[in-house]
Amino acid sequence: MGDIENELHSTLDRYQKEQYQTREKERREQDDKIALENEFKNLFSTIVQPSMTKMVEYLESMGDEFKGSYIKVSPHLAKITLIINAYRLQQGSESAEIEFSRDGDKLKIKKNKNAHTTEALFEKSDLNPHFVKRILIDFVKSYYSTNGAG
Repeated sequence: MGDIENELHSTLDRYQKEQYQTREKERREQDDKIALENEFKNLFSTIVQPSMTKMVEYLESMGDEFKGSYIKVSPHLAKITLIINAYRLQQGSESAEIEFSRDGDKLKIKKNKNAHTTEALFEKSDLNPHFVKRILIDFVKSYYSTNGAG
């Protein structure tokens, strides 16, 4: 056994240390990813969702032709979506969505309207009530000025 031990011990010992370091690095990266995801989830629930809720309530208060909007929160991801006019009574009109999600350490805002999708990335620090309100107002204005306004 002594010959095998002499020949392999340092190699196997080094291999074990490298494997341990790799597992520790992966664990730290996973912990960082989960912490960032939770941070965005918290920002979405405290900043984005209240603004979206106010928008849905306002649209609902404007009459039947504005009813049917709702908010979809992804339970396992940092993602929240406002869907406008999902059940609109008028023929030929389409629903639209604006989604706030995380893309790495950035805020991603994706808009789907009339089968057209746009995406933009923002700094996490941009995420504040005024910013969200402005984005949502512009989105709703754009939807209603191009959908059934003619």
